[in-house]
Amino acid sequence: MKSIKEIILLFLVLFSFLGLISNSVVFRSYIYQQTTVKDMNYVQPRLSLDEAKKLDLSYPNINIYVVPFKTHLGRVYLRDSMYKDAIASFHRARKINPFLLINENYLAETYLSINELDSFKFYARKIFNKAPNHPGHFAFYIKSLDSLQNSKKIDSAFNTISVKSTKIWKIYLASIYNTGTIKEQAERNIKIADSIYKKNKEIQYIIDAIRYGGDNIEKSDELIGVADAIAKVGDFEGSIKVLKKALELYPTSNSIYDKIATSYFKISMNDSSLKYINKIDLSKYENPGRYFLIKGINLVKLDKKEEGCQALYQSIILGDKEAVKANRSFCN
Repeated sequence: MKSIKEIILLFLVLFSFLGLISNSVVFRSYIYQQTTVKDMNYVQPRLSLDEAKKLDLSYPNINIYVVPFKTHLGRVYLRDSMYKDAIASFHRARKINPFLLINENYLAETYLSINELDSFKFYARKIFNKAPNHPGHFAFYIKSLDSLQNSKKIDSAFNTISVKSTKIWKIYLASIYNTGTIKEQAERNIKIADSIYKKNKEIQYIIDAIRYGGDNIEKSDELIGVADAIAKVGDFEGSIKVLKKALELYPTSNSIYDKIATSYFKISMNDSSLKYINKIDLSKYENPGRYFLIKGINLVKLDKKEEGCQALYQSIILGDKEAVKANRSFCN
């Protein structure tokens, strides 16, 4: 019969062995956590398939952001178009952490990729209803809608979102652009977006596309290119004619106003140059220093020296270097 010392020693050896195994598991889990956290920063996972398969542990595990390792494996399967494996991995991840919607989000993406629309709609609507403030959830929900003949359904979904980020506004406006008819609520929202994002190029472009039509803006851009080519060879009058045609298609374009004003300035038609520079919406203009420079020189040349020099001084304050030279020439 074994003595008490032998029994104690046996237990110590056993617990040491179990501790070693436990420490090994913890260490391996830590390494995997660092790998997955880093990989989550990329839109497309950088892990190879072999690296990702190492995450398919026999026991549940999550990284420090409570994302199951099997979610990362599913992302790699999805990237590599292994859709059945991706779906299975995301479902297993859901069981590990049923409170995290990231797996439902990827399931929606996967089912959309393989055109299984009923399943896509189920998960798209589920994630939006549970977490509507996420841009990705909102985008999937809009895609899940059966009919978008008018903006009513989009507005209804948009109104449930309490935190409307810039990304959500972009998704909303792009969705409105693709509808057949814009309702009053959408008109109000467009005005709100216009006032909030005056200098956001992408949002302003979408708003203008809604108002004037995407085709018209594209044609306007083409005409601007033609006008620029004509101006390069010194034919500013010809450039102005083309720019005015572009303006008919895109009547609130600061860029076109600027180019017309500049061309008139080049041929010393200061009254016309001033007329078009004054049409610029300064709240949406990216280079106010240039605005005050052209305006100031035009005013001086139209015998409005005091007003012109004030404009040039404003341009200097805004950091326009050409305004310093103009001020020396016209205002000293």
